[in-house]
Amino acid sequence: MRRTWFGVVLATSRAGSAAWRRAGTLACAAFALAAGADGCGGGGAHASVPPASHQRGAAAAAVRFTMHWPSRAVRSRRRAAYVSPSTMSAIVLVNPDAATPGPVTFANAPGAAGGTTTISIEAPVGNDVFAIALYDAPQTTGETTAQGNLLGSVQTAQTIVADALNTLNATVIGTVASVRLGPVPSQGNVLASSFSGVQGYELVGRDPATFVAAALDADGNVIVQPDAPPEIVVAPSPRFSGILTVTPISGAANEVSVQAVAPNTTTYPSALDATATDANGDVAVSTTIVDETSALYVAYANGSRPAVERYDVHGTVLPLPAGAFAGLQNPVALAYDADDRRIFVADAGLGKVLAFDENGTPASGFAPPAVAGADGVTYDANLKNVYASGASGVRAFAASGGAPNGSVPAAFAVANAAGIAFAAMDPYGPLNELAIAQNGATPAIAFTDESGTRGGAGALSASPIAVAFGAPLDASTQPIQSNAQLYVTSPSAVAALSFAGQPVSSIADSGGPYGVVVDANLAEPFVADRTANRVAAYLGDLSALDAAHSFTTPSALGVTQPQGVCSVY
Repeated sequence: MRRTWFGVVLATSRAGSAAWRRAGTLACAAFALAAGADGCGGGGAHASVPPASHQRGAAAAAVRFTMHWPSRAVRSRRRAAYVSPSTMSAIVLVNPDAATPGPVTFANAPGAAGGTTTISIEAPVGNDVFAIALYDAPQTTGETTAQGNLLGSVQTAQTIVADALNTLNATVIGTVASVRLGPVPSQGNVLASSFSGVQGYELVGRDPATFVAAALDADGNVIVQPDAPPEIVVAPSPRFSGILTVTPISGAANEVSVQAVAPNTTTYPSALDATATDANGDVAVSTTIVDETSALYVAYANGSRPAVERYDVHGTVLPLPAGAFAGLQNPVALAYDADDRRIFVADAGLGKVLAFDENGTPASGFAPPAVAGADGVTYDANLKNVYASGASGVRAFAASGGAPNGSVPAAFAVANAAGIAFAAMDPYGPLNELAIAQNGATPAIAFTDESGTRGGAGALSASPIAVAFGAPLDASTQPIQSNAQLYVTSPSAVAALSFAGQPVSSIADSGGPYGVVVDANLAEPFVADRTANRVAAYLGDLSALDAAHSFTTPSALGVTQPQGVCSVY
């Protein structure tokens, strides 16, 4: 399954009563209005400007605004009187909502960055409303529509007294236009990626990651407004609410913890929506791709030590802590328990199954069950049991290492067992079964129920090494689907079988196929090629190699001969 992305969603809504307002972003400034007093301001998008007239017959007072222009560089100083560095003009309106609006006056930024400009205006004596807006383009005498993008605005009431010094202070509210969402640096499980040309991120595995959001104005400046900051809410895009969770981080403004909680089996990458609302009620929603991808764990037989290494699905090494997965001798098969977030390792050298967390720390309280000649392991998400295949058949135990759940026997005989997979066709049990590879004189796949009762078999054309189950797509809405498959490795090929064990397709593999897992996010089989020292990914129908997700083990790791493989989703 290949994922494509057709664009980033960006929507902006407007609120507020000023006729010239639409959408925008950040800006915040202090204004002083007087017959000879100071002011400054900010604002943002194309807007209609009321006629340049004022209330006839009313006494007027001469008012001067002094605009303190910002430097045209991004400021790091956080203060209430922040003005967007993109501001190129300031517009002042008197009584914009009156039946007969007052005059429209503007000033354009001076040629040099910074500096001041005096704006003269007449305001009627009495109760007035002043509307101030900042734009990222200069204005022209006689225009009827403000030019450029609104960067910030404010509307404030003031009583003007004749023959007196009138002072007005107003904080311009930055107008939100979009939201930038990105990860905090130095998080090993978050990788920058491109999705059909759209930039986004991959969240690898089940570990949470910290993301931080910032409200932006129409020119991409961060709105820094400590006195009235935009309110930002981050949530999974609607179709991904059951795949990703978002939790605000206490004490950290606009930081959230993002975690994958289920595989993403849709054809789209998962995404987060960030919604910013400024103090004027403007709303901007931006969508950022944060796709869930699996972490691949690969067990190696040789090298500086028997080891398990961790990768993303492109082969990027995701370092494990020093001493991870200690005590292995010959790890041949891996299985993942998404319920307890454990990785089970079948070790043929030890004749045991060991349990670790995702960082390779031994599971607390787990007593490794003995499995003579261990060659396969799988996790049953229905009964919460682990099944391991070996020389004498199948051993069953709970994920804690104790007696198996659901009246399942601790062991049952299957001749020549050479690998095992739990096939979860129905989460409620009737069609769940175990598929057990047999490599005797007549190679086959044996099917049993979860208690070991035989239910049939399917013939194989070559001796099997490992088997994996390919979960059907959209299993949450269609638990039983005909496209579910079993994938079986043999010394020189990978085969796909139907759920009943009938041949479906196959592909030659000269790299020495060994362990196999079906990635729950991509719905593709990943094969550990033992002699080629690589992990090979194939399209689900085995029609071709998926080169984008196949990779060779980096020589710097000092390990060779990959055997077991599992995906943590």
